[in-house]
Amino acid sequence: MRDSSDPAAAGRDIATIRALLAPANPVPDTAPTEVERQHGERVLRTLLATLDQPSGRAARGGLFAPRRTYPRPRALVTAAGLVLAIAALLVGGTVLRTGDSATAAPLLPAPLLTATAGDHAAAVRALTRAAELQRGLSPAGVGPVLYARSQTYGLDVTVAQHKSTTVARTTIIDFWQRPDGSKRIRKYLQNIDRAGGNVGGPAPMEDRINRMGQGEFPLGPPDHDPSKSPTDATQLRTLLSSRNAAAGHPGDLGIVLDVISLLSSGLTSPQQNAAIYDVLAQIPTVFDAGAIRDRAGRPGHAIGVVASDHTSLVVGTQYVIFSDTGAPLTIEMVDTPNAPPGLHLPPGPTIARYTQIITASRVHTVGDTH
Repeated sequence: MRDSSDPAAAGRDIATIRALLAPANPVPDTAPTEVERQHGERVLRTLLATLDQPSGRAARGGLFAPRRTYPRPRALVTAAGLVLAIAALLVGGTVLRTGDSATAAPLLPAPLLTATAGDHAAAVRALTRAAELQRGLSPAGVGPVLYARSQTYGLDVTVAQHKSTTVARTTIIDFWQRPDGSKRIRKYLQNIDRAGGNVGGPAPMEDRINRMGQGEFPLGPPDHDPSKSPTDATQLRTLLSSRNAAAGHPGDLGIVLDVISLLSSGLTSPQQNAAIYDVLAQIPTVFDAGAIRDRAGRPGHAIGVVASDHTSLVVGTQYVIFSDTGAPLTIEMVDTPNAPPGLHLPPGPTIARYTQIITASRVHTVGDTH
């Protein structure tokens, strides 16, 4: 690590790390050179060692194994500045672009919509039109592997010893599914911070491996695979009704939650989307929310549907935003009039979670993004 008295050198380190971290932006402006990559890795190893071992002892091995002991106290100032620069890159400047952008969410973003009721007939018309458009389209891309990239935001609660900690997370997720149903999931944690007023609770799970990690997952039950869901609305509703009845959850609420989950996966085909929209159009609480732009600035049309019942302390409403071709763009759940009291959040409508689908296509092999 360079001494803090050399700001030009520190600036070059920041530029190098910015290039190295370009993969955190799924569509980076420029790829790092090999020299920049190697230099950035050395700087990051030293930074992480400094943060993990403030006592000055050699760091233990881990995800980023250091090659040296810790720098002098003056260099630690530079390290802190670089960490802040990295935080700014990951939290405030990570941009998903497919012609449109979506940055990491602020700690408690404002809901796009808050209405809990509206014109049911208009929603049915909008969903029927979206279904017709989707039914006539072919899946994007070519290849045997399903690929989806999304940005998710959500509130998580950690509870221990009669105390709770609420954290907000924004994550970029790359998801590949092979023809046999096995999956690879890669995650980039854009932002995590405590959101609730009770900061005396347990520490949230935020280890480094969860900030940028990936894993392989085996084949799951076919009837829970979004890519295998029926393309016929009657068959889809029958399947979901039977599943929820067997689980002791009869009625529309379970169906609403299931179809929202299917859409949020990014793995459904246009024909499967059409069946989902037709099922949503049958839900009595669905309502029209009008034209809107999602968090990536993409124009679309929104419908809302109540996703809570009388046992809930708040009214949970799911909003589905789809494009002018009917493709799902963003699914957002908002609690009104306030968040559940146990979260210790400021009063007012609160986003419980959202999923913003950036890319959904077929690719040739796991790891491909187009």
